[in-house]
Amino acid sequence: MNTESVASAVGAVACLLLAAVVFAPALLVTQSGVGVAAYYAAGPVGVSVVGFLGLLGVVVFLAGREGRTDPATVAGLVVVVGLAMLGFALLWAVSIDPNLVFSFPAEYAWIENHRWAVVAVAAVVAVAGGAYARGTLK
Repeated sequence: MNTESVASAVGAVACLLLAAVVFAPALLVTQSGVGVAAYYAAGPVGVSVVGFLGLLGVVVFLAGREGRTDPATVAGLVVVVGLAMLGFALLWAVSIDPNLVFSFPAEYAWIENHRWAVVAVAAVVAVAGGAYARGTLK
């Protein structure tokens, strides 16, 4: 099995999924005045940076998969981007005010678990980045 190929495919799909998960509240919470902007801006950095890095990660993983960039360079980039996404996601998830999370109406109760879904998908990206780097640099 080609570890680099599988890891880059998993990483690209996970990055795309991460961006979708991060931006889901902006698309799915339709009621005005609910606090979506405050939710995204919560914590020291906010979660939008994770979504942006997720979209960037898709490009980086696919550049490695298609051989458009030096594999060692891509390996370094995916490890750094994956760990940065995971770090920012964890920082945001643990520093968000619980009162803000639980202030959403009952129809948006799924948002209580949203932050942990972001962290879980970011962890998949970080693992895929590590697997790609390990397969490339051995």
